[in-house]
Amino acid sequence: MVGGGIAAAQAIAIAFMPFLTRLYGPEAFGVAAAFAAIINIITPLSTMGYANAIVMPDSDDDAVAVARLSILCGLCMVPLSLITVHLGKPWLASWTGMEKASYMLYLIPLSLFISAFLSVANESAIRANLFKAKARAYVESTAVTNISKLVGGVLAPSGLLLITLTLAGQATNFMMQMLRVPRTGVLKPSNWFGFEGIRAAAVSQRDFSIYRMPQSILNAASVGLPVILLASLFGTSFAGQYSLSVLVLGAPSMLLGQAVGEVFYPKITRAITAQSPDAAGLLTKVTLGLLAIGVVPFGIIFFWGDFIFSLIFGAEWELAGIYSQWVSVWFLGTLVSGASTAALPALRLQRFLLIREIVAVGSRVGVLYIGFSIFQSDIIAIVLFSIVGVLLSLSIVYVAFRRLLVSSKEWQLDNINRQTDN
Repeated sequence: MVGGGIAAAQAIAIAFMPFLTRLYGPEAFGVAAAFAAIINIITPLSTMGYANAIVMPDSDDDAVAVARLSILCGLCMVPLSLITVHLGKPWLASWTGMEKASYMLYLIPLSLFISAFLSVANESAIRANLFKAKARAYVESTAVTNISKLVGGVLAPSGLLLITLTLAGQATNFMMQMLRVPRTGVLKPSNWFGFEGIRAAAVSQRDFSIYRMPQSILNAASVGLPVILLASLFGTSFAGQYSLSVLVLGAPSMLLGQAVGEVFYPKITRAITAQSPDAAGLLTKVTLGLLAIGVVPFGIIFFWGDFIFSLIFGAEWELAGIYSQWVSVWFLGTLVSGASTAALPALRLQRFLLIREIVAVGSRVGVLYIGFSIFQSDIIAIVLFSIVGVLLSLSIVYVAFRRLLVSSKEWQLDNINRQTDN
C-alpha cells in the first residue's frame, strides 16, 4: 500500500516535471535545491530523532509519551533556529550561493515546525498500520503541490515560489493524513502536548537521539554537499542541473526504499526481538526484491540518461542527464540497502550508523575536493561522489547480514541449551 502510494505520487511529480523545467529554469531549481539541502540537514533536529522511536514501545501510553517528547523538541527548536538564521544569515547565504535571496532563509524555522508535526503523524500512522491513509494523503498533497507550482510558474516563476509551495505541500500532507485517521491514542493531536512521561521516554529511547539523530544529520549533509558546493563554486544554475537529476532518480529510489523500510521496519524488529530463525531469510528476500525492482530502470538511465533528460525536460537540461548517468548507480545502491538500514536499529547497530556517516562525510568531502579543486570538473566530482555512495550502501548491507547471521546462530544455541535444560 505504501509502495503504491509512493509510486503514484512520484508518477504525478514526474509527469509535471517537464512542464516545470520549462517554466522555472535551472537557476530557480538551484535556489530551491540549496534551500532544501539546508532543510534536509537540520530536519532531524526538529524532533531530536525521537519521532522515529514512536513505533518501538509496546505500550500505547509509552508511544504517546515519545510523540509528546518529539513535539516538545520541535517547539523548542523553532525559536532557536530563528535566532541562528538571523545571526548567521550572511554566512549561510554565502555558503549556499543564496546571496541574492538570503531572505528565504527565514523560512527555515517554519519548515522545522511543519517537519516536527508531520514526522510524528507519519510515525504514529505507521505504528497503527494505517498505511492506506498515509499513502492517500501523500498522493493528494503531491498533486496539489505540483498543480500549484504549475500555476505559479505560469504567473510568476521563482525559487521562492518553489520553496513556499513545497512547505505548503508538507502542511497539506499532514492535514490530509490527520483527517483520515482515528484521532485516538498516539494519533490524537491533543495527546502530543504536555510533559507527562517525557523524561522516561527520553531515557528509554535515548539511542535515537544519541545515534540516529546525528547519523541522519550527517547523512543529509554528505548527500547535500554536491548541491551546496555546486551552488557556491559554480553557481545556482549548476546546482539546479544536479538537483533535477537527484529529484528524478532519487525521489523514487529513496521514497520506495522508505516505503519498504516503513513496512519492513516493524516486521524485522518483531522478528529480531522474538529471535525468529526467519529473520535472515526475510532480510534476504526484501533485499533481492529491491535489486530486481531497480536494476532495469537505473540501468537504462546509466546508458542513455543524457539523451533522455534532454528529450523530456528540454535541451538546457542535458547536463542534468550527464549527472544522472552516474547518480543512477548511487541510488541503485541506496535502494538495495534500504532493508538492511531498516534492520539496524533492532540489531542494536545505531552506533555503526553514526560511525559510518562520519566516514561518509569525510570520504565524500575528500572526493568532491578532488573533483572540484584538483580536476576542476563538476562531472568528475559527481562520478567520484556516486562511487563512494555505492560503497557506503554496500557496507550497510554487509554489516546487517553479518550481524544477523551471527545473532541467528546465537539464538539457535540458546534454544538448544534451553531444550537441554528442560
